[in-house]
Amino acid sequence: MEEYLKFIVQDIRGGVTIIFICSMLICIACLMDMWTGIDAARANKEKIRSKPLRKTGVKIVDYFRLIIIFVLIDILGLCFPWYNLPYGAIIGTAGVLFVEGFSVVENLRRKRSHAAEVADVAAKIVKCLTTEDAEKIIKMIKEEKK
Repeated sequence: MEEYLKFIVQDIRGGVTIIFICSMLICIACLMDMWTGIDAARANKEKIRSKPLRKTGVKIVDYFRLIIIFVLIDILGLCFPWYNLPYGAIIGTAGVLFVEGFSVVENLRRKRSHAAEVADVAAKIVKCLTTEDAEKIIKMIKEEKK
């Protein structure tokens, strides 16, 4: 009986460890998404607000709700002798990491876009004192476009 109890405790400990690791991976992925979003905003000279932090917190909580549903499926799976890992939590975490990975890639593309250069050129045009200076900058833009 004691050996059987040790086996169950060890099995539960392994499952909880995997679920904890999945939860940490979700947090890290969401924070990386926020980080790349803030970097992209800085590169494009957009105003940075506290909304992304709140949005990230809400997103993490929503993802945890999703993982809890998968953990409940994993608990149901314990009725089967071949179901020895929290497969649902692992698959759910893989899905979340996939979605957040796409978001990070989008942020990196936005950071590398030429929107930041357009803002600089527009600022130079506004600062021009004469129409001749503005026309020189516009000609320069047209030449770069070719």
